[in-house]
Amino acid sequence: MSAIPRTLRVVPKTSLKAGSKVLPPPLTNRNERAFKEPLLRIMARRKQEAGDIWPPNLRIEPHVTKTAIGKVPEEMRVQLKRLLKER
Repeated sequence: MSAIPRTLRVVPKTSLKAGSKVLPPPLTNRNERAFKEPLLRIMARRKQEAGDIWPPNLRIEPHVTKTAIGKVPEEMRVQLKRLLKER
């Protein structure tokens, strides 16, 4: 507890310049992720904008989760994922 007061420094308002701004605290990783657009969406938008000039070797495949497939045995889940992939 004694280390905390040494790290804090109270600055009187009178010592601040008239036009100075107070910066907000930096974003945490969770807050930063909330503002970022997912890479799959960015790439899908670029593919749509590019149209026919999009390279055929760049395929955008959606991420398939267990909840999207449903309650299926594990052996069949692998086959379903293979079917969903673009060839």
